[in-house]
Amino acid sequence: MYDFDTILNPDAQAAVEGRNPGYIVRMGVADMDFRSPPEVTEALIARARKGWYGYQGMTEDDYDAVRTWSAEHNGQEIPREHLLATPGVLYTMRACMYALTEQGDRVVIAPPLHTPSIRTAELKGRIPVRAQMRRLPDGSYTLDLDMLEKCFREGARVLLLCSPNNPTGRVLTYDELAGIAELSTRYGVRVVSDEIHRDIVYPPHRHIPLATLPGMEEAVTVFSPSKTFNMGGCHIGSAVIADAELRERVREELYAYGHSCGRPDLFAITAQTAAYRKGAAWLRELLTYLEGNIGTALEMLDGLPLRAVRPEGTMLLWVDCEALGVDTAAFWEFMKNRVHIQADPGHYYDTADIGSYTGPQHHFRMKLAMPRRLLRYALGNLREAVSAL
Repeated sequence: MYDFDTILNPDAQAAVEGRNPGYIVRMGVADMDFRSPPEVTEALIARARKGWYGYQGMTEDDYDAVRTWSAEHNGQEIPREHLLATPGVLYTMRACMYALTEQGDRVVIAPPLHTPSIRTAELKGRIPVRAQMRRLPDGSYTLDLDMLEKCFREGARVLLLCSPNNPTGRVLTYDELAGIAELSTRYGVRVVSDEIHRDIVYPPHRHIPLATLPGMEEAVTVFSPSKTFNMGGCHIGSAVIADAELRERVREELYAYGHSCGRPDLFAITAQTAAYRKGAAWLRELLTYLEGNIGTALEMLDGLPLRAVRPEGTMLLWVDCEALGVDTAAFWEFMKNRVHIQADPGHYYDTADIGSYTGPQHHFRMKLAMPRRLLRYALGNLREAVSAL
């Protein structure tokens, strides 16, 4: 029913056809190179045609669309009073951290991790502490519960969790989440769970919202349609906060930055509700297409001194490039001038000080959400350049 094969960028189309050999394929930002569901476009056009664009907040139907999707697709029943409409996941993660901590409090992060989440943990005088994920012999990652307990025992107040994990593509199992639940309960640590990739998960894996585990009802869940439906520019999201006092503190934190919960952008509300009401068929086809892209990528990397583990979720591939032995400057030069790919170097997911790091590169992150012809073109360039080393 849906078209994921059309290359939307004319310059990229020209590159695939051999008419633009210097074109750099953008594989860094975790946006899709696909059109959003046509049902979303139709809803936006219909709303625009009304011709009046005054103040408008979330209606009960808009909230119900979020709650219904969450129950049917994520297994999380959300009481209406627990749901906040927000300007997006990152804003809300920060607001929650500010509401739960004071200057000098410790905030736990578990790298490799999305860079803004690392940066969040050190804003406004908070102290980030690292519970580095443990790398397994096959190249996959798991939470290091012993390290997590050490951080909690030493006085951490909050854990910023990313599940499914960006950049590794891990989808945490029930047992892993149960370990977090047990430790956070024992040490009185509050968990704020970034679940923005919750809908992009591949069978047999299944995303489990942390707040659905026994005793974890007060864990904060933050999510958005932005990754699911390629709507990052809409700046809308949801937070599920059972604790009424915390919910009001988060509301006030967001208000301090000019956002009134329940009143995201008019067109963002329209797009979100249309996506959650009518986007399920599009998402099913997207996941099938992305699985095909993952298979293509792993096949094209096979035999190279690069290593990647099949992601369990997200649209991302975390590639081990340690065998290339390149530092940061060499990585940028190689990718730009020989591979013609823009990918994120691994240190982006280890530190917030991404501009000052010049050491060796051990990984890079690529998005795979693009038409397959373009993906094959980009990875063909990568394969040729690495083979020539």
